[in-house]
Amino acid sequence: MLLEDLDTHCPVHGDPLNDGVVIISYGLFRYSEAFNKAHRNLFPKSKLMVRGGCGVNDEIIYRVRYCNACRKAHLLWGAENKSHDGLPHRADEFERILHLRFGMEILVTEVPPEVHDMMRAHKLVDAIKLLQRANPGVEIPELRAHMRYLSRGAELEQAILAMRTAGPHLAYAQIGTMTERDCKDALNNRLIDN
Repeated sequence: MLLEDLDTHCPVHGDPLNDGVVIISYGLFRYSEAFNKAHRNLFPKSKLMVRGGCGVNDEIIYRVRYCNACRKAHLLWGAENKSHDGLPHRADEFERILHLRFGMEILVTEVPPEVHDMMRAHKLVDAIKLLQRANPGVEIPELRAHMRYLSRGAELEQAILAMRTAGPHLAYAQIGTMTERDCKDALNNRLIDN
């Protein structure tokens, strides 16, 4: 995991930055000009997600420095403007993405211990055959995907734990505790300040 931001305080709010992790979202993102302007001026350190570009690679999560006030402002701006620009996946969606991308197949219920030994010995065909015998009815592509998960399982479980304990979805919980009046007051104060 890389850390790109060496700043210590938010340039807009002056608050100390917190360390956290976000999922790397791959693909082409086109945000509205209104969002880009608001992001630059109102919540530059929200860091609710990181864009990984179009070339998907093996990186899963990214270590960031973020401002709590920026995250709240970002979520408030999104709610007010009915926009999801720059917003992260929720924790359950993050886990679903990992399941799809790395083969954490729910269909594979039995993994004989010998499978791990075969994988370490690069006897992948034998490992798949053993997995298939232990999980009748599961197709070969799903078994291969699950073996990819098994080879990175510990890392993926760490990513899930990191997202659960320090991920950007916690910002949703923070904003959920605010009343509608708090949200309107925060938006009005933000508009007056700028």
